[in-house]
Amino acid sequence: MAMDNVRNSGASADLPALRIANRVGLVLDMAAIVVAVASIVAIFLALMTEVVVRYLTHASLGWPNEVPNLLFPWLIMGGIVLGAHRGSHIAAEAFRSLLTTEQLRILLMLIHLLVAVAFAYLGYLSLQVISITRAQVFPMTGLGQAWAYSSLLFGFGGIALASLVNLIRVAFCDDPRTLDKPETEDMT
Repeated sequence: MAMDNVRNSGASADLPALRIANRVGLVLDMAAIVVAVASIVAIFLALMTEVVVRYLTHASLGWPNEVPNLLFPWLIMGGIVLGAHRGSHIAAEAFRSLLTTEQLRILLMLIHLLVAVAFAYLGYLSLQVISITRAQVFPMTGLGQAWAYSSLLFGFGGIALASLVNLIRVAFCDDPRTLDKPETEDMT
């Protein structure tokens, strides 16, 4: 995977806004990967520990059964943020081909702005959900369900941030059609 997020040879990565957007995008990409991978590894290890303990002692630890409830939402949101940032979502390519480069740029910038505002608002609303679920506690781990619902804040905030990064990328690239094209190693 190329380290710069602008896959357009004519785009000037020397522009401060684009450099900052690319760095923020890289950090967001890495954070989403870490969240998703750490979640799946922790879920696997917890459930494997439970299986081994049950096999050896015929007793249950209990807490490993709560780990998927706590971490699966984080796994899902990590993948969603990653997809939103990399442009790996379903796109209507036929409509894009009917527009000129500047019309497409304006349309994509408006879409990214709308998505950023909508998901920032959803992130704000998720704070209310987190405060409501704070009192609900998993019995074995003692962790509040707010931990799982905090993934909404990460996901919605991550999508809003990814949309702002992509808005800047679209604004400063030569041709928005060349953005979000998969790298050759991703086309297998």
